Amino acid sequence: MSKRVTTYVAEGIYDLLQGWADRERRSISSLAAFLLEKAAREEQEKIQKTATPI
Repeated sequence: MSKRVTTYVAEGIYDLLQGWADRERRSISSLAAFLLEKAAREEQEKIQKTATPI
């Protein structure tokens, strides 16, 4: 089930995201969801690596 997140970003970051989203023909919301999911998965992998004994 999807959850809703609301955030605020600086105008310059918004403009950067808008250009990126336009180039990929997607909405800023879709791009932000993709980036957040990617960052969360990378963090999860990092946590798992440090928790795994060698």
